[in-house]
Amino acid sequence: MLPPKQHKAYCAFYDSVRDTSILDQRTSTIVGLSAAMACGCDP
Repeated sequence: MLPPKQHKAYCAFYDSVRDTSILDQRTSTIVGLSAAMACGCDP
């Protein structure tokens, strides 16, 4: 659905958020839900 450049950027962001070596699991989940809600997606 996204152009290749934007898809690559989204995947990089998603992978960095899901990496729990930097953020704990709770914070990772909150950031993911916040990003989804900001884009208008229902969690």
